[in-house]
Amino acid sequence: MESQEPIIYSPAAVLNIFNNSISLKQTQRIIQLRGIFVLGKGAFYNGSYYDSLRDESTDAQITLVVPALIRNELQQNKTVTINGYITRRVVNNASRIEIQLTVTELVGQTQNKYSDEELERIEIQQGKAAAGFRDVQGWIKEQILLEHPFKIGVIIGKSAIIDNDIKHQLRESIAFYQLDFHRINLSSEAEIQSTLKQLDDTGTDIIVVSRGGGENLEIFNKLNIAERAIALKGLFVTAIGHKDDVTLLQKVADKAFITPSEFGQFLNDTYNHTVEEAQHSRAQLVESVTKQISARYQKEIENLKQQVTNLDELKKQSTADMQKVYEEKISGLNQLQQEKQTLYERRIAELEKKSNVNWIAVIIAIVAGLVIVYLLQHH
Repeated sequence: MESQEPIIYSPAAVLNIFNNSISLKQTQRIIQLRGIFVLGKGAFYNGSYYDSLRDESTDAQITLVVPALIRNELQQNKTVTINGYITRRVVNNASRIEIQLTVTELVGQTQNKYSDEELERIEIQQGKAAAGFRDVQGWIKEQILLEHPFKIGVIIGKSAIIDNDIKHQLRESIAFYQLDFHRINLSSEAEIQSTLKQLDDTGTDIIVVSRGGGENLEIFNKLNIAERAIALKGLFVTAIGHKDDVTLLQKVADKAFITPSEFGQFLNDTYNHTVEEAQHSRAQLVESVTKQISARYQKEIENLKQQVTNLDELKKQSTADMQKVYEEKISGLNQLQQEKQTLYERRIAELEKKSNVNWIAVIIAIVAGLVIVYLLQHH
């Protein structure tokens, strides 16, 4: 089979292919949208402005192509109902296809059910959620286990007595915690902000805003205070004595308590539970280590017993081998002695035989000599 040559497209061609392939029935007729009108940057092109329509409860938004006449009737941050048709725009330099709504009619316009301040509060809460709520209890437990002292700065009212409530709940754990109480005017937005910054700049690990019961909680809904709290490097906690009305500052806190006493009880419980868990863990560790050492010791004893047994067997084997060698050497010596004895007896016999022959020869020689002497004399 012959290989087909690839078709070469440009990026713009690919975008237009996908743009032309998208087919929705909503693009073929007028639809109605409802949302919050947001003015754009004032871009004007072909008799229309480019603005946005934002969802009333989320960050979702769509670009609006608004004719100049209709735009004159639209007001910033008002909830509007508009008619229009969906269009698409290919953005070549960003490789994307934008969805737009070309406005044809303004159906209605009402006051936004969320004020600008409420929308900002939502944005602040979303920002905190995106940054993440830190684990206050987990962090405290870690410091207790490591025996690391840390600073807790508690901001209270100038004439407040809630410091005694917190200390009373700490009980025996008060010796561990380093609490510093800072008395300020809790009705002053500027003083609250400056104190938060001061504590954060001096390295306070946990910063607490605490107030007893009562009304007038609006100060804790101030946007600037909430933004300052979110920006803190240390952990942020609130202990504001009002369980029914949850303020913005409580919503952005890493941990919130409904009363100062509850905060003190939390510190005491966290300390006691951590110490108990540590002791239990140490006991388990000691038990585990003891079992390991006992098992290892028992194993060493068994190994030593085996070594002793092996040495006894080796000793027995060595003794048997030495006895065998000794017997073999004794047998060899006996055999050698017998062989030497036999050789000795043989040589003695040979010598005796030679000795007998020699004496006979001597006697014969003597007799022969006497005969010769006798004959010589008679001649």
